[in-house]
Amino acid sequence: MEVYVLRLGHRVKRDKRISTHVALTARALGAKGIYFDTYDDSVFKSVKDVVERWGGDFFIESVEWKKFLGSFDGLKVHLTMYGIPLIEKIDEIKKAKKVLVVVGAEKVPPEVYEMCDLNIAIGNQPHSEVAALAIFLDRILNKTFDLEFKNAKIKIIPSERGKKVVEI
Repeated sequence: MEVYVLRLGHRVKRDKRISTHVALTARALGAKGIYFDTYDDSVFKSVKDVVERWGGDFFIESVEWKKFLGSFDGLKVHLTMYGIPLIEKIDEIKKAKKVLVVVGAEKVPPEVYEMCDLNIAIGNQPHSEVAALAIFLDRILNKTFDLEFKNAKIKIIPSERGKKVVEI
């Protein structure tokens, strides 16, 4: 399965850190790439720098969201606390070959709910979109601890205590 993320509502002056975390979570947990509805040079540079050093084929691009969402050829899943619990739709989602996960920053336009195939909740309480995306990707892809990132320049050697990072 290929999973992509669409970040909606990124506010350049306010959301740099959280949007960067959305992108890095998507990369670290197996998404192929992320699309933003707003170009933010500092976020894009940060993410590209991580990909350069830590490896992988992850990409970050800006798109006109309505056109992109409307033309995406695959299952469109909007993560929202107002949606159907993930557990009720997980089997349906896992059958898809290609998934676009829509994650909002500010209030998501009402048409997103209509344009997406599924509106899915990780929980029905307010929480971080980073947490929602992480749980979604872990449950759907089931490979959080098995991912290999080719072309990496650095790698962590797991250890119970201390930090072990090696250059490759």
